[in-house]
Amino acid sequence: MDFMRLLKSLEELLYEVMVMLVFFPRTLWLTIRHPQRMMDYADTELGDVQSEQYKDTLSPPLFLMMCLLVSHLFERAAPAQASNVLPTFLSDTQNLLIFRVFIFSLFPLIMALRLLQKLRIELDRDTLKPIFYSQCFVTAPIAMSFGIGRSVSHASFPGAMAAAWAIFILMLGWYLAQQTLWFRTKLQTSLARGFGHALGAALVAQFLIVLTAVAVVLAGQSE
Repeated sequence: MDFMRLLKSLEELLYEVMVMLVFFPRTLWLTIRHPQRMMDYADTELGDVQSEQYKDTLSPPLFLMMCLLVSHLFERAAPAQASNVLPTFLSDTQNLLIFRVFIFSLFPLIMALRLLQKLRIELDRDTLKPIFYSQCFVTAPIAMSFGIGRSVSHASFPGAMAAAWAIFILMLGWYLAQQTLWFRTKLQTSLARGFGHALGAALVAQFLIVLTAVAVVLAGQSE
């Protein structure tokens, strides 16, 4: 009986893994092509029963983690890079991925908190979750471009560094544009004010990322 239960679990695991190969590129394509629609989609899907949520896409947090995994694979495929100043525990792939998931999740979190603050909605797990999920959709392509840009910057072809910077700037511009439209729609404000909210929240998230990175480096040096 236990053996049959194990086989059933393996069967379900295999199916879920293979399904990701289909729904990951689908979710990525829909997010890049219709980012605002996908952000609204994240809000509405959480209103369904759990078994009916995200049946035709990956869930936003899973999508973010998959994009970070793809980003990591691009970096691993790149030519050897100079050693970094991160502590030794981040040399482990699992620890590094967990750290990056935390780092990039700060962007959805800060954007969500900013919107709740401006709408003067009481902060709790129920009010934060749908906004955080919607933000994970547009953060995921940015997270993936991080590893792609880094791998391109270490390539040997002429203009590799310029191409890497172009990727970073293009994706950053796309991200800020989507956040500007999102804040404008949710707050019923002007594009200028929407951009101000988007830029302000992004800078706060970046500041927290820098603080976290410094803390991690100092912790590594004290080992």
